[in-house]
Amino acid sequence: MTMNILASQNLLHELGRLGVEDVVICAGARNSPLVAVLERARGVRVHSYFEERSAAFFALGRARRDHRPTAVITTSGTAAAQLLPAAIEAFHTGVPLILVTADRPRRLRGTGAPQAIDQTGLFAKFVELEIDLEAGEELAPRLAAWTGVAPLHLNFCLDEPLLDGPLHAWQWPQGTMSAHRNESGDGSEEEGQTDTELKSRLTAFFARAAQPVAIVGTLTTPSERAAVEEFLVRLGCPVYLEATSGLRESTRLAQQALRSGDKVLSWALRLGHVDGVLRIGGIPTVRIWRDLDLPTSRIDVLSISRWPFAGLSRGEFIAADPARMPRHDFKTCASAQALLERDRLGQRHLAACLEREPTSEPALVHALSRLIPTGATTYLGNSLPIREWDLAAAFESANWVRASRGVNGIDGQMSTFFGHMSEHSEGWCVLGDLTTLYDLTAPWAFHSNSGLRARLVVINNGGGKIFSRLFGSPLFENRHGLGFSAWAAMWGLDHETWTQVPREWRGSDRVVIEIRPDEGATERFWNAYDAFWAAP
Repeated sequence: MTMNILASQNLLHELGRLGVEDVVICAGARNSPLVAVLERARGVRVHSYFEERSAAFFALGRARRDHRPTAVITTSGTAAAQLLPAAIEAFHTGVPLILVTADRPRRLRGTGAPQAIDQTGLFAKFVELEIDLEAGEELAPRLAAWTGVAPLHLNFCLDEPLLDGPLHAWQWPQGTMSAHRNESGDGSEEEGQTDTELKSRLTAFFARAAQPVAIVGTLTTPSERAAVEEFLVRLGCPVYLEATSGLRESTRLAQQALRSGDKVLSWALRLGHVDGVLRIGGIPTVRIWRDLDLPTSRIDVLSISRWPFAGLSRGEFIAADPARMPRHDFKTCASAQALLERDRLGQRHLAACLEREPTSEPALVHALSRLIPTGATTYLGNSLPIREWDLAAAFESANWVRASRGVNGIDGQMSTFFGHMSEHSEGWCVLGDLTTLYDLTAPWAFHSNSGLRARLVVINNGGGKIFSRLFGSPLFENRHGLGFSAWAAMWGLDHETWTQVPREWRGSDRVVIEIRPDEGATERFWNAYDAFWAAP
């Protein structure tokens, strides 16, 4: 006799104790005991999906939004394998994603039986802990090894008969991750040692770098943003603030912020106006970050991030919480007047280019940033949208932008956006056309949440235009003539096509907005913008 129902309730109870409040379920025969028990749970939000890859990315977005673990549950076989892309992104951004994969009994591994693959090791190094579990085996003590700094994989083996016992209503437990990862620190001795090391490493860095520039990537919490802002104000050096830092529009940093685009950084390095780069937060989007890894680069680099990734094969790295940036007056940096003056000239040139080519892609992104209201959830896809936002978005639009910058992939982006969404706010998801094609099942999220207000903005330039400036070959671009009106209609969404962005938004709460940039105007914009920075 099996014990599937009892074991399923125990597993789900442990998820609640870990702090899970949202469960994303992709129902199938093998995970039917989990589905049946979950249906009778009170006090947990259940999101039903039919497609596992989108489900996992939705769970990733929800875990990021709430800073607490979120679980996704699949059936066995290739269904479990669909979770890998989201697991990789979660691993690289420290998201406590829980992957629950139902499985057939262990005795069937290697036999070729239907839907019986070896699911152990499926997520390889991209999970912090994997637990292979059969009904009747103890789970709780084994979960103590999970700290929540990377995904958890629970592989749950279930034998026939699957539904083997009575089902009753039950209360989902209210747990916490406080015994695991602590987002803001708890003042422990270990953290005190980290603070001391951080101050020491920063002091040594500024002793070597007389003309530093700071680049701030993704920051994940309000406490991180507040601490980093205060640190940079006291430091006083030039700063490049990416949209995902939440500080791009900071008025306190306006006088030292570089606002002409990331080419000012390449210009400064080329002419010797910078001798050190301090990176804070996630790995930067800017092109110069890749150039710093070249064997010819001699620029001093120090990276500070809660995520354990240096992002370069050279330079120094310290894993520390940016919320604990020291309140300390480091030595005064050398004058950065030449760099800041060039940046202000570049900012005026950029504004002129945007005004001259209003139907170019960067100008449309600029206008879109003005249209999106303050307080909306704004999610940017990888590839061109996030780069064009960093370059051209208005600085008056104080929206903290979300994105997936762990491995910079374009899959699952819209599903991740839906995970970030809340019923209490409106959301704007800005993606490229190929990124949208990667995630056409994402609007399924509307089925489990009728209150969502989402504007899905597709910048349709007919292919992967980021590659046209890199390689100049149509093979890289995947050129197409596809539109998105029929896709919108399939999901019951309104559809609009824009060649210009309106000054005010009076459209639907659920709409696909297809923006069509003018290719000639876009090319003229980039030619004019690049020409300014080519000059000494």
